[in-house]
Amino acid sequence: MQRITGAARSGKLDDAALLCGQALLAHPGDAVLAALGGAIEFRRGQFARAIPLLRRALDHHPADHIIRGNLAEALFHSGETQAAMQLCDSASAEADLSLRIAGLGAFLAQGAEDFERAAHLYSLIVSRRADDWSSWNNLGNAYSALGRHDEAIRALEQAAALASASQPIRINLGNTLIQAGRIEEAETVLRTAAEDVPDDPVPLVSLFAMYRDLGREDESYAVIRAAAERAPTQAEIRSDYGQEAAKRNDYAIAEAEFEAALTINPKLGPSYVGFGSLFERTNREDELDPLIDRARANGTDAQTISFLEALLLKRAGDIGAAFAALEAAGDVVVEGRKFHLRGTMLDRLGRHEEAFEAFQAMNRFWLESPTQPQARAALYCEGTAADAALVTREWVQSWSPVAITDGRPSPIFLVGFPRSGTTLLDTMLMRDPRVVVLEEEHFLAELETEMGGMEVLANLTQADIQRGRDFYFGQVETLVALQPDSIVVDKHPLHLNKVAVVRRFFPDARFVLALRHPCDVLLSCYLTNFRINNAMSNFLDLDDAAAFYDLTFSGWEKACRVFDLPVGTVVYERLVEDTTRELRPLFEWLGLDWPGDEGDHRDAARARGLVTTASYSQVTEPIYTRAKGRWHNYRRHLEPVFGRLAPWVEKFGYSLTDGRIPPWPGAGAPHT
Repeated sequence: MQRITGAARSGKLDDAALLCGQALLAHPGDAVLAALGGAIEFRRGQFARAIPLLRRALDHHPADHIIRGNLAEALFHSGETQAAMQLCDSASAEADLSLRIAGLGAFLAQGAEDFERAAHLYSLIVSRRADDWSSWNNLGNAYSALGRHDEAIRALEQAAALASASQPIRINLGNTLIQAGRIEEAETVLRTAAEDVPDDPVPLVSLFAMYRDLGREDESYAVIRAAAERAPTQAEIRSDYGQEAAKRNDYAIAEAEFEAALTINPKLGPSYVGFGSLFERTNREDELDPLIDRARANGTDAQTISFLEALLLKRAGDIGAAFAALEAAGDVVVEGRKFHLRGTMLDRLGRHEEAFEAFQAMNRFWLESPTQPQARAALYCEGTAADAALVTREWVQSWSPVAITDGRPSPIFLVGFPRSGTTLLDTMLMRDPRVVVLEEEHFLAELETEMGGMEVLANLTQADIQRGRDFYFGQVETLVALQPDSIVVDKHPLHLNKVAVVRRFFPDARFVLALRHPCDVLLSCYLTNFRINNAMSNFLDLDDAAAFYDLTFSGWEKACRVFDLPVGTVVYERLVEDTTRELRPLFEWLGLDWPGDEGDHRDAARARGLVTTASYSQVTEPIYTRAKGRWHNYRRHLEPVFGRLAPWVEKFGYSLTDGRIPPWPGAGAPHT
């Protein structure tokens, strides 16, 4: 024994192991020799040789915490984590004053996601070693995993106080504050961490996830962009930046970021998914085939490839095969997008009940967003109703008189409830080369805000009106250089609710109303995967959508009466039946050059480039009638809102019982 321990103390572990082995041959039942031999093999890193010796020793001395600790660590290093964790029971951890068993047990429990046990053992450690910042940090993480956020925050704050320069602790604290809903505190902690360590992208990624989940889109975009700048070699961050850019229709940035991510990690699935969605969204479906070949060549996962194939097959019209590919794609896209694609394909396959279930699931997914979309929808409707209440003849008569002297022709305002065919219609108007289309830009709302809101319209002076017009046309010029003969068509469906603003700044402006069967419109809004802003949040629930339709057209009808609006109406069902008959009178009324009966709107669609509305794919297709009367397939689901829609169905010349559409007008301008 003296020779063995002497060799070990002098660092001659191989000699000590050899001597110990010889002694054990002579004294195989000696537990002290077994413990010594196990300790020597443990120090040599020979864990497989140490384990049987330490087991034998522990059988004879179960209360020996050094033997127990050595055996637990040897088992851990040998991959036998469950056996190691069993040795780190609470009684042994509490009896071991060195806290070695508690530390190993807590670490193993946390790795096994036994957070209750981990929290108990870390609590034991910090109760005896209050300055152990690492254990305070781990205790906070364990509490956080258990949803015990207040306790987690206290532990992490203690860790941060002990190790104020530790970036991981600050990030853990920030993330836990987010989970606890203490957003302002989280924002302060994470922004400070980001400022203090300027090359660390992690706190920015945490801020990005927080802002995204809260619906604070501008802030989420700014921080993921900054994170990508800090981490140019981290493929996942570059890919996330690309995804967020694509959501904002910043497709050039999105494409560059997806490409950068794939240069770093050629098999990164999310970037292929992002590329595929981008190609489909920008009508570049001919690039899907090469993208699939690239994904296969680089060993991308099968589910990602299935998703890309689903997009390709859908555009090719092979809906059955596209649906099968989508089903095989798993969860490579967010549920809202997956349910929308699934519902769209089932609808095309005639499986309407299953399709409606998919669309319901899509809308439930968005309704459960922490951004509270239904509350935001209600807020939007309250503002719309308040604006509509202002519009009376008496109010308009109180407006201070102004004269328009800048010589700029007023825009044409193309309106219509969403999904009424406004994108198809503005594409057809673009067949006159002088037409410049503003595609759902917010310039009118920005003008209203710039001037102080609806309430101030009555008191605006001549100078105010001129300043407002200069602001509006200045915004237009940021997109396109207007020529002397340019005709601006400001297309925005919900400018239905902005008539008073238009009339104040553009008193001679004409309106074009895109009209479609209210049931088809409402159904299409419910089935469309809109970007969920305050207005579009109204379409996540059919009752909300019907109430919004009623509110919008009630305000529109009132504005038409008060202002005696000049309105040209285009009926979608007539447009797809006989385009020339429906559109030629409108062109004449607007002073546009009729392009001839043989023209094809798809030429204008391809020439205009990117279409950013939900109708991006339809405008490059031939005129089709499959969307006409589509609501009949879903009549059962729409019947609960018939009470809201019936007056408008009747007023506009449609029917709930047959296929009646508004009659063709007689000769002359298409006025309402």
